[in-house]
Amino acid sequence: MMSFNNIGIIGSTSWGITLANVLINNVENVHILARNQKEAQNLNKERQIVRNKIYKLHQNISVSDNYEKTISSSEIILLAVPSYSVAKNISKFKEHLSKDKIIVSAVKGFEYNSKKTISQYLLQETNIDKKNIGVLSGPNISSEIYDGLPATTVLGINEEYEENIRIIFNTDTFRAYSSNDIIGIEIGGILKNIFAIGAGIISEYNFGTNAMASYITRSMIEIKKISVLFGGMELTNYGNSGLGDLITTCFNNKSRNNQLGQLLAKGIALSDAKEKINGVIEGVYSTEIIKSILDKENVETPIIDQIYNVLFMNKNPIEGINDLMSRDFTTE
Repeated sequence: MMSFNNIGIIGSTSWGITLANVLINNVENVHILARNQKEAQNLNKERQIVRNKIYKLHQNISVSDNYEKTISSSEIILLAVPSYSVAKNISKFKEHLSKDKIIVSAVKGFEYNSKKTISQYLLQETNIDKKNIGVLSGPNISSEIYDGLPATTVLGINEEYEENIRIIFNTDTFRAYSSNDIIGIEIGGILKNIFAIGAGIISEYNFGTNAMASYITRSMIEIKKISVLFGGMELTNYGNSGLGDLITTCFNNKSRNNQLGQLLAKGIALSDAKEKINGVIEGVYSTEIIKSILDKENVETPIIDQIYNVLFMNKNPIEGINDLMSRDFTTE
């Protein structure tokens, strides 16, 4: 059986540190790549970052800003950065990649300028073989996984590697499933952030569980349409990386996307809401990108349309909900 003993993680984020702490249970060497020397020195000294809570590094995890050394010594590169910084990060390490490296993206968003999923962007911008590009996505609230609460995820990777990589993510409280539907897994992780914004609006208006259940159900229909458009498998949408992730984010009021919806429902402008949340809100970027793609493809997605109008056309959220409720009657 193929074994992996060296993992390099791009991103000293809460998600990057959480995954590093998971992997150190099964992998001998886990290295986090910091953005620069100052960040690496600080993280080595403090051994923690402070976000919505304190994330401490396991004592056996190393931190460096030496991209060449870390990339060359790592068998698997795990990308755990915000989507807007993907291009910048890849530009810093792609020259050190050999064709046989394996890259797994744990990013839930599009690359902003190219409007491609991260696996598509990696294929375009690096010399990595397509079968060596994978993704990781699912109902993964980093703070809960960090605390050791039970959770699952889905690893999307070529069947040649899936068993051997899946096993390194499994712990007593974190269970990894696997699939070869890389694009389907990615789309689920991207779109759930958009629908979480709408869920936050529904939650703030106290519309109840009937409304939320109906909203999630109709959101799933749009996810399925878009996933199939991108070439994903329909069945993937009903697994952990689709429905599971959607439910988690829609009901988790600590999610930044969900919090944004709540603030918008209170009448707070998008710019002010983003300042209050003080963190990357992936759903905003993803809404803008997917709307431009869907308009070209002429795909009907009424919920995404209304979320886009609230975010970018200054539409009152309650008007968006009223417009959804007053659409022409149809069959399910």
